[in-house]
Parts: sequence; C-alpha cells; structure tokens
Amino acid sequence: MLVSFNRSPKTGPWGGGSSFVSNMSNFLTEKGHDVIYSLTPDVDLIFMIDPRPNDSGYSASDIQRFKNYFPDVKVIHRINECDKRKNTDFIDEEIIKSNKVADETVFISKWLQSYFEDKGFCPGSYVSYNGVDSNIFYDHKRGTIKSKPRLVTHHWSDNWMKGFDIYKQIDQYLQSNDWFEFTYVGRYNSSYKPTRTKIIEPLSGKALGDELRNHDIYVTASRFEPCGMHHIEGSACGLPILFHADGGGINELCKNHGISFSSFEEFLKSFDAVIDDYSLYREKINYDSISSAACCKRYYEIIEGMF
Repeated sequence: MLVSFNRSPKTGPWGGGSSFVSNMSNFLTEKGHDVIYSLTPDVDLIFMIDPRPNDSGYSASDIQRFKNYFPDVKVIHRINECDKRKNTDFIDEEIIKSNKVADETVFISKWLQSYFEDKGFCPGSYVSYNGVDSNIFYDHKRGTIKSKPRLVTHHWSDNWMKGFDIYKQIDQYLQSNDWFEFTYVGRYNSSYKPTRTKIIEPLSGKALGDELRNHDIYVTASRFEPCGMHHIEGSACGLPILFHADGGGINELCKNHGISFSSFEEFLKSFDAVIDDYSLYREKINYDSISSAACCKRYYEIIEGMF
C-alpha cells in the first residue's frame, strides 16, 4: 500500500501533528508499506493532518481534486485543532468544510469530539490519543523526591492560552518562596519576563527527554487543548501531572496520575498533594497507553477496516 501524508514531518522542536506524522510514517514503513508526502496516481490512502494550504504540504482542496480523478483513494482526516485553543475564529469552519473529502475521521480526544458534536458536526466515532516514542521519553526510575521538588513544563507555542497566567504566578510566588524550583522549556510569552524561572531554549528528541527526567513533577496550565503532546512526554518520563481543569483533552490522559487545579491557590494545594503521595501517582502512569506504538496501532486498525 502507498500512503501519502499531506504534511511532511519536521525536525527539531515542533507540534504534535509533526510527531504523529513521523511516528506513523515509521510504523507504516516497518509494516512494509510505502510512505510519501505528495500526490501520485498510485496513492492508496491519504492522511489529512491539516486541511489548510501550507508550504510543507498540500490542502484539502488538493485532495478533493485528486479524488475527483482517482475516486478509489481513501482519506483519513485526523482532527487535532479547534478555534477555542487559541481564540481564533476560522479553524472550526475550515475543518468542518474540509471533512467532506474524508472517508474516515479520527479525533485526538473525546473532548475534541464532543466540542465538534456540540456544533452539530458528527462525522464519526473514532478517537485516538497521541503517543510518544518510548525510546526517547521513558521513566527515570526515581521513586522519591530527594531534595526540593523540581517542577517543569515545556511548550513550543508561546500563545498566552498555553497557561502563562499560571506560569507568571509561579514565578512571582518564587520571588518570596524557595521551597521548589520551576523550569520552563521552550518559547516564553514576551508579555512577562520571569526572574525566578529557569528558562531553557526549545528542545526536542533525546535532549528534551533527558531534561524532563531531571525533574520530579510536570505542570501544564494550558487551556482547551485538543490533546497535546507536552503532558504526554512529561508523563512518559515518569512525572506526575498537575493540570488545569480547563485543559480540554489533556485531562483525559492525566486524571489517572495527576491532580487538576483551577486557580493558583488550587495549584499550590494540588502540588502539595502530589508530593505527599508521589510514589503512588508515579505508579499510576500507564506507559503502554501513551506510547506512539499504541497510537499507531489504533490508526492501523482503522486503516485495515477501510480496505
């Protein structure tokens, strides 16, 4: 089978869509299939990762024109975005309009599926969460916190909705309290200059995994995430998660091995609770379910049902 992705994978720090393309491409290749990132007449299956025109791939309009000439080609639409995540007003409409070309639709979380169902858009019932490369993001095997707790988060995007209101309050709190440390990996929002937060430039791959394993607990204050990758990468490195109650799809994967919060005051209480039962929360992490192997296997089962 020849499979085409309408986005090519990126190297270095990037979003979850690019990670999925890389992982799924490798999985399909290992299964004996051919993978390309363009359209040729012999393509059997198209993964539509993002329907919009883009320099790194082709759009839903291109797919529709292709399908007009080659109607037997199958299309999977992986929906991983929405307007609520970044306070935009055009993405939902583009996704709904572009979905007409799809034979099967997969949402990356139940929250995202429900979000679109509330808009009257119900194209299918498949949900498949993101997963990480277990050779890069794996448990550090540390059972206890041996010094002051080391808190970490990381984001590629510097959009304020990633949780910078909470990260700002953490930095301000640390100006007069020093019982824990906080590291931010990635691009920090330019509206605030932290003084007590350790800032590390964006990392990816092994360097990111090694950095996350240097910490004890992961925090994400991101709002309305369709699913995300950052909290999964933190979890896979053995870190219990503190996550915002309005995290969207994040909450579905973190509620088993973390605690939610809705304000900075609740964040501090949740932080204390995780510290008190640290080993218990670490033991609850289901590493197999958040692996890229599990994610790709779910998609492969969908593909098999299409042919």
